[in-house]
Amino acid sequence: MKVLLCHNPNAGNKGHDRDSLEAALKLAGHDVRYASVKDEKFVDSFDKSVDLIVAAGGDGTIASVLTQIPDRSVPVALLPLGTANNFARSLGIAGTPQELVEMWDAEHTCPVSLGSVTGHWGTTRFLEAYGVGVFPQFLLDATKGKKPEGARNLQQGRELLQKALKRAKPIEVTLTIGDRKQDLKVLGLEVCNIAFTGPGLPLAAKADVSDDKLDVVLFEADQRKALMKWLEAPQEEEPPVSFRKGAKIEVTFRDAPTRLDDESYEATGGKHSIDLVCEEAQLNVVIPVKHPVQKTPEKKAAAS
Repeated sequence: MKVLLCHNPNAGNKGHDRDSLEAALKLAGHDVRYASVKDEKFVDSFDKSVDLIVAAGGDGTIASVLTQIPDRSVPVALLPLGTANNFARSLGIAGTPQELVEMWDAEHTCPVSLGSVTGHWGTTRFLEAYGVGVFPQFLLDATKGKKPEGARNLQQGRELLQKALKRAKPIEVTLTIGDRKQDLKVLGLEVCNIAFTGPGLPLAAKADVSDDKLDVVLFEADQRKALMKWLEAPQEEEPPVSFRKGAKIEVTFRDAPTRLDDESYEATGGKHSIDLVCEEAQLNVVIPVKHPVQKTPEKKAAAS
């Protein structure tokens, strides 16, 4: 296949550099063209002459690639090279670049919706989530110190979220989903497009990337301590939060920090009204098929 490799050259760990990724793709028989997401003219790299677009990097890089693809009929494959890899986790994609490229089938895809958020600045696409309150505040706190490597990065993120929850003050939010309008007082809310977010947290565990709906996660003030405890072992049970789901969502609030995917913003004065929907045109993201040499338990039992 003709492949466009969209890569973050700063994800330069061993095995994640341009040469290593191109070698893995060529070994699998692909004809590779390279584009750096750091290039000012990156968006000009997309054209209709490729059979597959490959997004290689962390969540920020993958979101940047997927939200800029002009022709969504071209399938997309992921090479998750970050620490949290929230989008890949949400699709059950994991493995080294060498392992993943051998299991790609451009016809074996999952439809994925992109979120669209409209506010005072205009309209922006998002892949992961839009949030108000405590979660954006934790992300702002995380930018102030040195970022550790690997699992320690996720651990530190969860510790910072615990601290943010401990000191968070409830904010007044009006949430409108379809025709239902609610006035709420919460520590924060997240409008999620995928299951995992932040430091590898399954915050919206029941989110479906293909249902054209967004999942709203509410941090209730009376669940503060339970949330802080859940962060110590988030893989063991569902988070103690309230859930809502809808195709069209409006969030109105004032004086609270916000975030859009991995970008966070300080609170600004005044009242803000934000509209969120899923875009109509979906992406087709390749999900790995089982390697042909793998055997099912039934076959192994029969063979023995």
